Amino acid sequence: MQKLNISVLGTGDMGSAIATAMSKRTGHSVRVRGSKAGSASAIKLSGELGVSEATEQDILDSDVVFVVVPAAAIPQAATTLSGYRGIVISVSVSGDVGRDGLPSSSENIAKALPGARVVNAFTSVWSNVVREPGKLEKTSVFVCSDDEEAKATIVELVKEAGFDPINGGKLAMALYAEAMGMFTVRLATDSGYGRTITFRAFQAV
Repeated sequence: MQKLNISVLGTGDMGSAIATAMSKRTGHSVRVRGSKAGSASAIKLSGELGVSEATEQDILDSDVVFVVVPAAAIPQAATTLSGYRGIVISVSVSGDVGRDGLPSSSENIAKALPGARVVNAFTSVWSNVVREPGKLEKTSVFVCSDDEEAKATIVELVKEAGFDPINGGKLAMALYAEAMGMFTVRLATDSGYGRTITFRAFQAV
């Protein structure tokens, strides 16, 4: 796989986990960007990982941009990515996903960025597991997109990061992957499994 220029847009808990996984477990060039240029979280994370803070031009020149912001901040992220035509990985999940026919965050990003190649991935995985996948079994990462070439690129990236990529189908299926993310939260917080609960897809027979 050729070396990619990757920007991670969002430096909260999940954004920093994604940046950590990409910078420590793949051979790609990684940059990070907080909610705005020079944000304290981005400066702190870039120092911890030894990566650069992404400028607006860095983001637009990236091969892959992870969007890891709260669902309410997607319009702001879309403004930052205006005109971008590379691969956008949607990792954002709304607590209202699927309710009353509401679309997934991935579909909202695709609508806001019609020129981008939008892929859904990592939406069913806790940030703790993204940081440290564990050694028992590989966690499954469901990858959904209408763009098969972009999906294939992200499948390889998921493998490099230490996970088992599962073809989740078209981008419309991201709704269910994101809903699994919310179910993971419930299992972790209400059923006592903690933040290392994860999903593994396998053939039972």
